[in-house]
Amino acid sequence: MRRAEEKLAKLPWDPAASRLLNTARKAGSATQRVMWLQRTASAWAKPLQEVAACRKGCDHCCHIPLTISKVEAEVIGKATGRSPQTPTTAVRLADLDHDTAAWQKAEAELQAAAPDTPCPFLVNHACSIYESRPLACRVLINLDDDELLCRKVDGVDVPVPYADAMVLKAHYVALQPAGVLADIRHFFPAEVAP
Repeated sequence: MRRAEEKLAKLPWDPAASRLLNTARKAGSATQRVMWLQRTASAWAKPLQEVAACRKGCDHCCHIPLTISKVEAEVIGKATGRSPQTPTTAVRLADLDHDTAAWQKAEAELQAAAPDTPCPFLVNHACSIYESRPLACRVLINLDDDELLCRKVDGVDVPVPYADAMVLKAHYVALQPAGVLADIRHFFPAEVAP
């Protein structure tokens, strides 16, 4: 964590992220707001990528639960030509009523319900929807020196020094108040071979 903090202290922040966030706040529809937030997240992450352990082919984060909104699922569906399904386990943001305990409980339930399979868009250790990837993927940045802490060890929860994207995540929730959240695998279940 100390090394991660030292890296962050030396980074110049991209002012484009603030401008993009303001555009997201003013956008007319939830879809537009989410798409502008995704651009904001990419601008926010750009300077972090210089010091991140994340590299193409490192796909641990593609094996952990990934909560996305229905709006993001629709954006992904449009980009891939694959229609999102109605999730079997989902949370409506309107039902959480800005209650931190309810949010934590809902997040734990979504993570517990996530299938123990890789992201359906992981192909040959790479993201097949990289340009359309969800906000959560754009901000999950390991600030350690290498990907060692990311390596999956069954039954062990390793504390990875991720960049703090709480402000972006809060906007993500606030800018789609009627949103429905579920794991990406519930919106896009694995396709069964004929």
